[in-house]
Amino acid sequence: MPGTFDKAPGIPFAGRQGYRRSSGWSKEGAHILPDYAEYSPQQEKYPPMTAAPHTLSPLSATRRPVGLAVTMLVASAAVLAACTTAAPAPSSAPTRAAPPPVVEAVPYRPLPPGGAYYVMDMPTRGPDGRRITVNSNLSDDQLVWNLRSAWNVAALNCLTPEYEPILQGYRDFLTKNVRSLKAVNDRIERSYTSRFKARRSAIVARDAYTTQVYNFFAEPAVRSGFCLAALDMSNRALAAPPTDPLAFARTNFDGLMVPFERFFDEYEVYQRASAEWDAKWGAMYGASQPGWVAVQQHRAGRTVAPQDAAMQTVIDPVTGQLVPVIPVTEGVVSQPVVEPIATKPRSPSGK
Repeated sequence: MPGTFDKAPGIPFAGRQGYRRSSGWSKEGAHILPDYAEYSPQQEKYPPMTAAPHTLSPLSATRRPVGLAVTMLVASAAVLAACTTAAPAPSSAPTRAAPPPVVEAVPYRPLPPGGAYYVMDMPTRGPDGRRITVNSNLSDDQLVWNLRSAWNVAALNCLTPEYEPILQGYRDFLTKNVRSLKAVNDRIERSYTSRFKARRSAIVARDAYTTQVYNFFAEPAVRSGFCLAALDMSNRALAAPPTDPLAFARTNFDGLMVPFERFFDEYEVYQRASAEWDAKWGAMYGASQPGWVAVQQHRAGRTVAPQDAAMQTVIDPVTGQLVPVIPVTEGVVSQPVVEPIATKPRSPSGK
């Protein structure tokens, strides 16, 4: 073959004209590797070499490709991680002790409004929703006289400087309506004598009723509100002096009753609250609370409502009745407030 010759059996090489692809069999029968790339004459000193037949070793025959092995290892790790619950990381916050149990504080026993006594009977309500008191269902003459009695109580008990118009208004009301007021008093007197055979019985009955009226309006627990209501009425009377006592009473008497209605409502709230306290705390702490002790005495029939030692009386010059005068310091409540103290349990020996 031009440009090629066999220098050694089975080893083809190119001459200076360049190597040409060849294939075939050598004299010894060895197959000449085909498809050698052509190379230049400068590559002649590095002739291509035949490759010996390649036989896989037992180790290489069982070896997996490296990439496949890595992929299987990563997949196995992912499956293992998915099936394993990671342990929680340790907390760096300090461990706090459980808070102590909340102990319910024992409250003071509720106090009645305005410094009133611990046990009082509140007037009930009638079908019209108004409370039934000594001032309920009044005749016209009795309405005028009860307003006069309330004004009298206010003039004697509302004594601070801001209440001076009460006394002045009351005096003017009496002096400018002498004849009208005398006529009212005479008719009331006759109504009592007509109901009782003995004149003495009539006098006693009227005195008892009038005393109730005076005591009603002299209630110390309502003093502040009552004085303000009387002051409002007196200012109107001074601005426009009344010449008709009945018309004036019809217009102003309900205003005098407002603070008492409010007191009755507040006292009933106190009654409910104190009853709840007694039911919950009375057995253990009641003995330390004056109100609880008073309630127990009342239930046992040993209660006598205390009388104010400072109470005085003034004689009404027209009726001769004693008008109560009870000094009250507004804004000051003299009821004792005692911290609830548990009653010590008795020992088995009773000591």
